[in-house]
Amino acid sequence: MCAHLGSLVWDGFSTPKHKKDHRIKCSKCGKRFGNDLEMRNLLLYQEMIKKILYELFIFKYPLSGVAIRWEITQQKLSQFKKSFVLQVFQQNSELIEQKIKALPRGVILGDETYMGSRSNSNAEILFINNDYETLSTGLVDEGELKESILKAFEKIPEACRKKLKILITDGEPSYKSIAKQFGSKVIHVVQFHNKDQRGEIIISKYQKLGPHYLHYKIYTHWKAFYRDKHELKFKWEIKFIRGRVQAKRGRPRNSDQVQNKGVRWRQKLESFQSDSFQKEGSAKIYVNFESNKLSMRAGAKKWMIRMLTPIFKIFK
Repeated sequence: MCAHLGSLVWDGFSTPKHKKDHRIKCSKCGKRFGNDLEMRNLLLYQEMIKKILYELFIFKYPLSGVAIRWEITQQKLSQFKKSFVLQVFQQNSELIEQKIKALPRGVILGDETYMGSRSNSNAEILFINNDYETLSTGLVDEGELKESILKAFEKIPEACRKKLKILITDGEPSYKSIAKQFGSKVIHVVQFHNKDQRGEIIISKYQKLGPHYLHYKIYTHWKAFYRDKHELKFKWEIKFIRGRVQAKRGRPRNSDQVQNKGVRWRQKLESFQSDSFQKEGSAKIYVNFESNKLSMRAGAKKWMIRMLTPIFKIFK
């Protein structure tokens, strides 16, 4: 089912019985209309399409009702709806993508959505801001979820992406690649919604360490941000993620060894690898609701306060 809106073109002439008639063709779907079809019939067809679109997108009637009213199968109507949305986006993509939307508190929320009541249709990646305005969308290519997520994220205007401070997603691991791109500038909040982990939250950030990363993680629950709870207890850990080190051929010179030891990230890595460095544990912080400040208690570190303060302002 094609709308043929704005895509009807003349397709030469036909000369049956010494009569010269214009042929009509849809440039989008390639459908050719017979010589017995008059322009009036095409206009009536387009008028019907406009009414269907009005019911779907303005009145937001359910597909089942629209399908019965116009005697069209629900599957065909669903395909037409999706095709029309894609066509509109393709024709106006520059205008849509040029409009830079605000990013309140530097928050971007990302999730996968599924078209269809039983999640049996095409999957789509959706990024929105804290005001629930759509920043970017993109279809998921089968077997390439990570690439599809990155592709949809890169559709967000660069000026908007640079303002990102907090990325909130579900437990899909592919979103970690976005947080790693920004390093310690972005806090990644993972909210689990599967049955076994529902309500659990992991607050994390990545710190670049030469070719490697340190992954700071805080484990808590969304109920911990209840307004009447002044003391917050949580578990934490710091993980080392090894990156690729460019190796040179041959034995390193003595001067190179001395120079490498003086590199700051190597010193921090040696500190992390030492037995005295605590890599996991539990901590407590105190929440002052009057001043909106967090204070360290037993086991807490400064990096925890820096990570939790902007999150607390959103969830409180």
